[in-house]
Amino acid sequence: MSFKFVVLIAGFGFVACSRDTKYPTPDEVPGIYVNTYKVDVINPEDGEVVGSRTVRDTIFIKRSGDEFEVSNNKWLINDYDEKGWVDSMQGEIDPMPDYVAVFDTKIGVLSPTVKDSNPLLFLEHEKVYWGEARALEYLKVDSQKN
Repeated sequence: MSFKFVVLIAGFGFVACSRDTKYPTPDEVPGIYVNTYKVDVINPEDGEVVGSRTVRDTIFIKRSGDEFEVSNNKWLINDYDEKGWVDSMQGEIDPMPDYVAVFDTKIGVLSPTVKDSNPLLFLEHEKVYWGEARALEYLKVDSQKN
């Protein structure tokens, strides 16, 4: 009976000391996160679908001391032309501006240091969600070690 009690106490101690793994640690935040999606391209003159466009939306997060540098790039490819992947700066889909953020480990949020300048980024294990509505999900494809 006493052996079961010791094992039970040790088990509770392990559970109580383990961290919540829903949110990453600050060391796990840096990386490259990608969301790829397709949209129909409409001819503005007649409203007909010309083809589709694939957008590769990438968020880069780098650690800089206690803060994080956040940048974004969007690449586009159309299925109806031969241009290949094109930087979105040549198109109508602008990336979000670069900014500096701080990470709240309790709620897993990267917040811009300049209030209301950029959307909040919500981080969970290997994923980033854009904005409070969590409208877009980005998957981590690479870790960036500083």
